[in-house]
Amino acid sequence: MKEKLYDDVKHFLSKTKIPFFNYLFVFEIIFIIYLPNKKFNLLYWNDIDIGNILYNFGYYLYDHSINIILIILAFVGLLTWIYSKVWLPFLEHSTEYIDGTTRGFSLATVIRNTVQLLWEFIHKGWIIYIAIILASGQKDRLCYILTNSNVNSGDNDFSLYWMYMVINSIYLILTISYSLGSFTVPTTYIGTYIDINESCYFIIDQENEYAFIKNQILKSPIFYLVEKEDNVSNNYKIMADYKIIDYSSKFDEIKNEFEAKKANNKSLGSKF
Repeated sequence: MKEKLYDDVKHFLSKTKIPFFNYLFVFEIIFIIYLPNKKFNLLYWNDIDIGNILYNFGYYLYDHSINIILIILAFVGLLTWIYSKVWLPFLEHSTEYIDGTTRGFSLATVIRNTVQLLWEFIHKGWIIYIAIILASGQKDRLCYILTNSNVNSGDNDFSLYWMYMVINSIYLILTISYSLGSFTVPTTYIGTYIDINESCYFIIDQENEYAFIKNQILKSPIFYLVEKEDNVSNNYKIMADYKIIDYSSKFDEIKNEFEAKKANNKSLGSKF
């Protein structure tokens, strides 16, 4: 029964495409509104008040969060400036290894991951902090800060807490709105015009007006059988004069079709 319930919940979450932390944030808002102001601590274990320790740590982080955010943004700005310079080539390098992987270092990756880390702090970190507050019985403290601008520590807590609540609420609304209209369907490639000389394609074989190619940028490679078109619509690039007439994730399927096209050309005579 529990396993079926877990599978149903997991299927529902994956179908709605709403991240788990957004659901957690919704439940936190409900608990903030309706949870009784009774003293309890779900994080008290073996005579150690883990909840209070985590609460104090989170309180320190988010009490100084503006400074943390400014430091991270300054760091990102510095890295971006360095990345724009051509006199630091050693910061961008990669090496191919015999195990089929390419490893290296990229300053662009550092910048991207740092920005992602900042968002994790604003979004997931805040939601985890609210969960710690509620689980450790500090709801009254949270509600006091959110409803009183003249708290003991000044207006800083009031403004910061509301800023994080508003940011995450807006993100929640946007996520829900997007999930209502999002869809995932298999991509249909037949009839699509492509330039087989682009770097994303690898030409396995080619003869006359037909080509057997592989899309090598996809996580699961797809093989295409394409045919050269003489009269391509002006809506397409001049070089994109090959039309996909069949595709498959199985190498042998498209290979056999390509071989059949070649054999048919030889028996009828190529039109080129």
